[in-house]
Amino acid sequence: MTNTNKPLVYKISQPTPFSGKELIGFLQIVHKETTGEDLLPACPLSIIETSILEDEQGQEFWTKDLSINVLEIRLKDNYNIRFIQEKLDLYIIIEDLEAFRLGCSQLVEDLVNPNKKYLVYRDFIRAYRNMLPHEKIEFHQKKIREEIARKKSSKK
Repeated sequence: MTNTNKPLVYKISQPTPFSGKELIGFLQIVHKETTGEDLLPACPLSIIETSILEDEQGQEFWTKDLSINVLEIRLKDNYNIRFIQEKLDLYIIIEDLEAFRLGCSQLVEDLVNPNKKYLVYRDFIRAYRNMLPHEKIEFHQKKIREEIARKKSSKK
């Protein structure tokens, strides 16, 4: 691999929660830096946000924690966007600028398309069905601790 073919790597520290708002913001920054254009040149970020926030599912996508493991798989498979997590950092790795540009455009179009957006939201929002095994164990441990604390407080 020569210097001209090195992939572009962009990193952010993982915010908590990592919601749709942070995902779109991260993609917007990377897209603007690499191409000099907005995610969808004909559609500014404020219009994208308004379109996403127009219903309850979109509001959940915009504010709730997203499933990082699902994002890694779906963004790569469906949109040619390499998105990875290493410890507490999130990365976007661009090997083919044109594929990244087209993938970002397709993702934004899917997020605002009334026929596709609910499937994307459902896939990306962190839920029990898309948790990794260790996340499910942590979830159950937290629920057990909450139940024990609730029972102790009700005995007093």
